Amino acid sequence: METGKPYRQVIVIGDVHGQYDEFVLLLQHAGLIDKELNWCGGRNRLIQMGDIFDRGPQPRQVDDLLDKIQRQAGNDQGDVIRLVGNHELELLMSNFLISGFSKEEAKLVRDKLKRQVLNLEIRAAYAYKGFLFTHAGVTHKLMRIFKMQLDTLSENNVAVLTNMIFREAIKHEFFRHPIFNISIHRSGTDKFGGIFWEDLDDLFASCPRSELRQVVGHTPVDEIVLDNGRNIIPVDVGLHRKLQYLKIVNGEPEVVTVS
Repeated sequence: METGKPYRQVIVIGDVHGQYDEFVLLLQHAGLIDKELNWCGGRNRLIQMGDIFDRGPQPRQVDDLLDKIQRQAGNDQGDVIRLVGNHELELLMSNFLISGFSKEEAKLVRDKLKRQVLNLEIRAAYAYKGFLFTHAGVTHKLMRIFKMQLDTLSENNVAVLTNMIFREAIKHEFFRHPIFNISIHRSGTDKFGGIFWEDLDDLFASCPRSELRQVVGHTPVDEIVLDNGRNIIPVDVGLHRKLQYLKIVNGEPEVVTVS
Protein backbone atom coordinates (compact mmCIF):
# COMPACT_ATOMS: atom_id res chain seq x y z
CA MET A 1 0.00 0.00 0.00
CA GLU A 2 1.31 3.46 -0.88
CA THR A 3 2.27 5.35 2.27
CA GLY A 4 2.93 8.79 0.83
CA LYS A 5 6.67 8.74 1.60
CA PRO A 6 8.82 10.51 -1.03
CA TYR A 7 10.60 7.44 -2.38
CA ARG A 8 13.07 8.11 -5.15
CA GLN A 9 12.91 4.78 -6.94
CA VAL A 10 11.69 1.23 -6.61
CA ILE A 11 13.81 -1.82 -7.44
CA VAL A 12 11.93 -5.04 -8.22
CA ILE A 13 13.78 -8.37 -8.15
CA GLY A 14 12.13 -11.64 -9.12
CA ASP A 15 12.56 -15.15 -7.76
CA VAL A 16 15.95 -15.72 -6.11
CA HIS A 17 15.86 -19.47 -5.26
CA GLY A 18 18.99 -19.46 -3.16
CA GLN A 19 21.18 -17.62 -5.70
CA TYR A 20 22.80 -15.54 -3.00
CA ASP A 21 25.84 -14.21 -4.88
CA GLU A 22 23.72 -13.11 -7.84
CA PHE A 23 21.18 -11.48 -5.53
CA VAL A 24 23.94 -9.52 -3.77
CA LEU A 25 25.30 -8.39 -7.14
CA LEU A 26 21.89 -7.02 -8.19
CA LEU A 27 21.38 -5.23 -4.88
CA GLN A 28 24.80 -3.61 -5.13
CA HIS A 29 24.30 -2.67 -8.77
CA ALA A 30 21.00 -1.01 -7.84
CA GLY A 31 22.74 0.96 -5.09
CA LEU A 32 20.74 -0.63 -2.28
CA ILE A 33 23.58 -2.29 -0.32
CA ASP A 34 27.25 -1.47 0.12
CA LYS A 35 30.34 -3.70 0.07
CA GLU A 36 29.69 -4.71 3.69
CA LEU A 37 26.16 -5.79 2.64
CA ASN A 38 24.46 -3.06 4.64
CA TRP A 39 21.54 -1.00 3.36
CA CYS A 40 22.72 2.19 1.64
CA GLY A 41 19.61 2.83 -0.45
CA GLY A 42 18.29 5.72 1.62
CA ARG A 43 14.62 6.36 0.82
CA ASN A 44 14.56 3.88 -2.05
CA ARG A 45 12.46 0.75 -1.96
CA LEU A 46 13.12 -2.89 -2.78
CA ILE A 47 10.32 -5.26 -3.76
CA GLN A 48 11.33 -8.93 -3.81
CA MET A 49 8.72 -11.11 -5.51
CA GLY A 50 9.02 -14.26 -3.38
CA ASP A 51 10.53 -17.73 -3.86
CA ILE A 52 13.81 -17.10 -2.10
CA PHE A 53 14.05 -20.73 -0.97
CA ASP A 54 14.88 -24.07 -2.62
CA ARG A 55 16.84 -25.09 -5.72
CA GLY A 56 19.81 -22.77 -5.26
CA PRO A 57 22.79 -23.25 -2.92
CA GLN A 58 22.28 -20.53 -0.27
CA PRO A 59 18.60 -19.89 0.54
CA ARG A 60 19.13 -19.22 4.26
CA GLN A 61 21.79 -16.61 3.46
CA VAL A 62 19.31 -14.86 1.15
CA ASP A 63 16.71 -14.90 3.93
CA ASP A 64 19.17 -13.57 6.51
CA LEU A 65 20.27 -10.76 4.21
CA LEU A 66 16.67 -9.73 3.53
CA ASP A 67 15.93 -9.76 7.26
CA LYS A 68 18.90 -7.48 7.92
CA ILE A 69 18.35 -4.93 5.16
CA GLN A 70 14.62 -4.81 5.88
CA ARG A 71 15.42 -3.62 9.40
CA GLN A 72 18.11 -1.23 8.20
CA ALA A 73 15.96 0.26 5.44
CA GLY A 74 13.17 0.94 7.91
CA ASN A 75 15.61 2.93 10.04
CA ASP A 76 16.76 4.89 6.99
CA GLN A 77 13.33 5.94 5.63
CA GLY A 78 13.57 3.21 3.02
CA ASP A 79 11.56 0.04 2.65
CA VAL A 80 12.07 -3.63 1.79
CA ILE A 81 8.84 -5.28 0.64
CA ARG A 82 8.89 -9.08 0.74
CA LEU A 83 6.25 -11.14 -1.02
CA VAL A 84 5.35 -14.77 -0.43
CA GLY A 85 5.97 -17.15 -3.31
CA ASN A 86 4.64 -20.68 -3.71
CA HIS A 87 7.79 -22.11 -2.09
CA GLU A 88 7.26 -19.99 1.03
CA LEU A 89 3.56 -20.83 0.97
CA GLU A 90 4.24 -24.57 0.92
CA LEU A 91 6.42 -24.15 3.99
CA LEU A 92 3.71 -22.09 5.69
CA MET A 93 1.20 -24.86 4.95
CA SER A 94 3.62 -27.48 6.36
CA ASN A 95 3.95 -29.10 2.94
CA PHE A 96 7.64 -29.88 3.02
CA LEU A 97 7.89 -32.21 0.01
CA ILE A 98 9.14 -29.55 -2.43
CA SER A 99 11.42 -28.02 0.17
CA GLY A 100 15.17 -28.40 0.01
CA PHE A 101 15.33 -28.33 3.82
CA SER A 102 15.36 -31.21 6.23
CA LYS A 103 12.08 -31.70 8.04
CA GLU A 104 13.35 -30.13 11.24
CA GLU A 105 14.87 -27.12 9.49
CA ALA A 106 11.71 -26.70 7.39
CA LYS A 107 9.64 -26.48 10.60
CA LEU A 108 11.90 -23.73 11.94
CA VAL A 109 11.63 -21.80 8.68
CA ARG A 110 7.84 -22.28 8.70
CA ASP A 111 7.50 -20.87 12.21
CA LYS A 112 9.70 -17.90 11.35
CA LEU A 113 7.71 -17.17 8.17
CA LYS A 114 4.45 -17.31 10.10
CA ARG A 115 5.72 -14.77 12.62
CA GLN A 116 6.83 -12.50 9.81
CA VAL A 117 3.46 -12.72 8.04
CA LEU A 118 1.55 -11.90 11.22
CA ASN A 119 3.98 -9.04 11.95
CA LEU A 120 3.37 -7.63 8.43
CA GLU A 121 7.02 -8.14 7.45
CA ILE A 122 6.08 -10.48 4.60
CA ARG A 123 2.91 -10.18 2.57
CA ALA A 124 0.97 -11.71 -0.29
CA ALA A 125 0.40 -8.57 -2.37
CA TYR A 126 1.61 -5.01 -2.68
CA ALA A 127 0.48 -1.94 -4.63
CA TYR A 128 2.52 1.07 -5.69
CA LYS A 129 1.92 3.86 -8.22
CA GLY A 130 -0.64 1.95 -10.26
CA PHE A 131 1.17 -1.42 -10.14
CA LEU A 132 -0.07 -4.55 -8.38
CA PHE A 133 2.67 -6.94 -7.24
CA THR A 134 1.93 -10.61 -6.49
CA HIS A 135 4.10 -13.67 -6.89
CA ALA A 136 2.18 -15.33 -9.74
CA GLY A 137 -0.55 -12.86 -10.73
CA VAL A 138 -4.28 -12.24 -10.36
CA THR A 139 -6.40 -14.03 -12.96
CA HIS A 140 -9.61 -12.72 -14.49
CA LYS A 141 -11.52 -15.17 -12.28
CA LEU A 142 -9.98 -13.69 -9.14
CA MET A 143 -10.65 -10.19 -10.42
CA ARG A 144 -14.36 -11.05 -10.65
CA ILE A 145 -14.33 -12.42 -7.11
CA PHE A 146 -12.59 -9.30 -5.79
CA LYS A 147 -15.08 -7.06 -7.61
CA MET A 148 -17.90 -8.60 -5.57
CA GLN A 149 -16.11 -7.61 -2.36
CA LEU A 150 -14.76 -4.18 -3.29
CA ASP A 151 -16.47 -0.87 -4.00
CA THR A 152 -13.75 -0.06 -6.53
CA LEU A 153 -11.37 -2.43 -8.29
CA SER A 154 -7.95 -0.84 -7.92
CA GLU A 155 -4.41 -2.07 -7.35
CA ASN A 156 -4.39 -0.75 -3.81
CA ASN A 157 -7.81 -2.18 -2.87
CA VAL A 158 -6.92 -5.60 -4.27
CA ALA A 159 -3.63 -5.62 -2.34
CA VAL A 160 -5.31 -4.66 0.94
CA LEU A 161 -8.04 -7.29 0.54
CA THR A 162 -5.60 -9.99 -0.54
CA ASN A 163 -3.33 -9.39 2.43
CA MET A 164 -6.27 -9.48 4.83
CA ILE A 165 -7.42 -12.82 3.38
CA PHE A 166 -3.87 -14.16 3.48
CA ARG A 167 -3.14 -13.20 7.10
CA GLU A 168 -6.43 -14.68 8.29
CA ALA A 169 -5.63 -17.90 6.44
CA ILE A 170 -2.20 -18.10 8.05
CA LYS A 171 -3.60 -17.28 11.48
CA HIS A 172 -6.25 -20.01 11.31
CA GLU A 173 -4.38 -22.44 9.01
CA PHE A 174 -7.36 -22.46 6.65
CA PHE A 175 -6.40 -22.23 2.97
CA ARG A 176 -9.69 -22.52 1.08
CA HIS A 177 -9.87 -19.12 -0.59
CA PRO A 178 -9.29 -19.12 -4.39
CA ILE A 179 -6.07 -17.12 -3.95
CA PHE A 180 -4.57 -20.46 -2.87
CA ASN A 181 -5.81 -22.47 -5.87
CA ILE A 182 -3.39 -24.62 -7.86
CA SER A 183 -4.04 -24.95 -11.57
CA ILE A 184 -4.44 -28.20 -13.47
CA HIS A 185 -1.09 -27.57 -15.15
CA ARG A 186 0.51 -27.75 -11.69
CA SER A 187 -1.41 -30.93 -10.75
CA GLY A 188 -4.16 -28.98 -9.01
CA THR A 189 -7.90 -29.11 -9.50
CA ASP A 190 -8.65 -25.68 -10.96
CA LYS A 191 -8.42 -24.45 -14.53
CA PHE A 192 -6.66 -21.33 -13.27
CA GLY A 193 -4.51 -20.98 -10.19
CA GLY A 194 -4.30 -18.38 -7.46
CA ILE A 195 -1.73 -15.69 -6.82
CA PHE A 196 0.98 -18.13 -5.73
CA TRP A 197 0.69 -20.92 -8.30
CA GLU A 198 -0.57 -19.42 -11.58
CA ASP A 199 1.71 -20.13 -14.55
CA LEU A 200 2.23 -17.22 -16.93
CA ASP A 201 0.60 -18.91 -19.95
CA ASP A 202 -2.54 -19.58 -17.91
CA LEU A 203 -2.50 -16.05 -16.52
CA PHE A 204 -2.35 -14.65 -20.04
CA ALA A 205 -5.09 -17.02 -21.18
CA SER A 206 -7.34 -15.98 -18.30
CA CYS A 207 -7.25 -12.28 -19.22
CA PRO A 208 -6.23 -11.13 -22.71
CA ARG A 209 -5.43 -7.78 -21.08
CA SER A 210 -5.38 -7.40 -17.31
CA GLU A 211 -7.72 -4.79 -15.84
CA LEU A 212 -4.98 -3.83 -13.40
CA ARG A 213 -1.34 -3.30 -14.23
CA GLN A 214 0.50 -6.25 -12.73
CA VAL A 215 4.10 -7.24 -11.97
CA VAL A 216 4.60 -10.98 -11.40
CA GLY A 217 7.31 -13.56 -10.82
CA HIS A 218 6.98 -17.37 -10.56
CA THR A 219 7.24 -18.34 -14.23
CA PRO A 220 10.76 -18.05 -15.70
CA VAL A 221 11.08 -15.81 -18.75
CA ASP A 222 14.06 -15.17 -21.01
CA GLU A 223 14.04 -11.45 -20.27
CA ILE A 224 11.87 -8.74 -18.74
CA VAL A 225 9.58 -7.20 -21.37
CA LEU A 226 7.65 -4.07 -20.47
CA ASP A 227 5.02 -4.07 -23.23
CA ASN A 228 3.62 -7.47 -24.16
CA GLY A 229 0.08 -6.24 -24.73
CA ARG A 230 -1.14 -7.93 -21.54
CA ASN A 231 -0.67 -5.13 -18.99
CA ILE A 232 1.48 -7.64 -17.07
CA ILE A 233 5.25 -7.46 -16.51
CA PRO A 234 6.91 -10.81 -15.65
CA VAL A 235 10.25 -10.39 -13.83
CA ASP A 236 11.44 -13.94 -13.01
CA VAL A 237 14.45 -14.25 -15.30
CA GLY A 238 16.17 -16.89 -13.14
CA LEU A 239 19.20 -15.27 -11.52
CA HIS A 240 21.39 -18.26 -12.39
CA ARG A 241 20.69 -17.50 -16.09
CA LYS A 242 20.32 -13.74 -16.40
CA LEU A 243 20.89 -10.73 -14.18
CA GLN A 244 18.03 -8.29 -14.67
CA TYR A 245 15.78 -6.23 -12.45
CA LEU A 246 12.96 -3.76 -12.88
CA LYS A 247 13.38 -0.15 -11.80
CA ILE A 248 10.37 2.14 -11.34
CA VAL A 249 10.92 5.89 -11.05
CA ASN A 250 7.91 8.21 -10.77
CA GLY A 251 5.68 5.39 -11.91
CA GLU A 252 7.73 4.68 -15.05
CA PRO A 253 9.24 1.18 -15.36
CA GLU A 254 12.68 0.49 -16.80
CA VAL A 255 14.54 -2.78 -17.33
CA VAL A 256 18.11 -2.89 -16.02
CA THR A 257 20.50 -5.59 -17.25
CA VAL A 258 23.72 -6.32 -15.38
CA SER A 259 26.61 -7.57 -17.54
